[in-house]
Amino acid sequence: MINILATTALLAAGLTAPAAPVISAELLPGPAGTAVDVSPLGVVVGTAQGIPQRWAKLPRAGWVRQQLGTTPGTVAGVTDLGEAAGTVNSQAVRWSVSGLTATVIPGTRVDAIGARGTAGVYTAGSEPLGESDLVDRDGTRTALRGTPELDAGYRRTVASVGSSRTAVVWVTNGIGKGTTARPVLWRDGATLRLPVFSSFFLSNACVSRVLPDGTVVSSGFSNDSGTPTWLMTKHVGGVPGTDVVLNRATASGQPIAGLTCDSTQSSLNTLAADGGIAGRVDQQAAYWDPAGTAHVVPLAAGEVSAIGAAASTRGRIIVKATEADGTVRLALWRAGERTPLATPPGWAVRDVVELTDAGLLVANVSNAEGETRPAAWHLPRQG
Repeated sequence: MINILATTALLAAGLTAPAAPVISAELLPGPAGTAVDVSPLGVVVGTAQGIPQRWAKLPRAGWVRQQLGTTPGTVAGVTDLGEAAGTVNSQAVRWSVSGLTATVIPGTRVDAIGARGTAGVYTAGSEPLGESDLVDRDGTRTALRGTPELDAGYRRTVASVGSSRTAVVWVTNGIGKGTTARPVLWRDGATLRLPVFSSFFLSNACVSRVLPDGTVVSSGFSNDSGTPTWLMTKHVGGVPGTDVVLNRATASGQPIAGLTCDSTQSSLNTLAADGGIAGRVDQQAAYWDPAGTAHVVPLAAGEVSAIGAAASTRGRIIVKATEADGTVRLALWRAGERTPLATPPGWAVRDVVELTDAGLLVANVSNAEGETRPAAWHLPRQG
């Protein structure tokens, strides 16, 4: 169950906290585009004007941009070596370390890429029917089917790849407003259905990136007990493993804790390698330490809501807060201390991409003309 630790307030005897230094961002080289993933060494991947791109910060040169070919396409992610993977002309591809060549992977698109190059590849040519394989760097393919959990639906897409042995797969079933989608943990050919599901009548479930050892966090409604119940669960130990319940709400008025997802139902930056989690409790950002204890981040003056948008090791999260006038601001939080993160003048936060363990934060920002660009903050190292 959730155990919320309130942050200690300053005494009302006039004590005030010293103003935290503001850390400013820099825009990555244009043209307009969006980032989707960041490698541990700081290689950023995404698209600009519909063309796949990479960005990297080089000594004495600053941030530089590399266009990956000239054909429009999408990018799904990046390996630890800085290789982008994605889709060009309805064909799955993985670009080389140099970015000058691309390897075609049989399949229509890459939905996820692992740290060492294992790709989650969608193999069907048309929706909604479809299956997915894991494809290793050497071309070895593993079909993600053949278990009761994977074969329970008609469409299987890879949400994240932890390693060549570990992945999370969304399985869709039903038609129309009765359609449901359920996340399944796959590890070494064995599968386990995670306890949450997405549906039209309730809400979308949310699942974190899976770690190589099979650790994954999910939040959303569950009907395993026969009655819809809100759950936030950390699954550890692979398959079969163990579910650690971080929050359970069975009645109105109880705290609702969870991850925050986009339309993909995946929250790829909220589970740190050491097991720390960024999320929310009701309208406040929260951090769960590796032991499962929740630390709720109080709203600052003027804020009406906030979420934990990204997590890294050593207890650091990015708080994405909304003020009463709709302004969105970012802050670094660690052990009760918040450090403001400023966007470039004239730009506003759109979404947070990644916070690396080395302290690189990347987010997409937009201006009044509707142009979107990636921006980067270099955060101080903390022991």
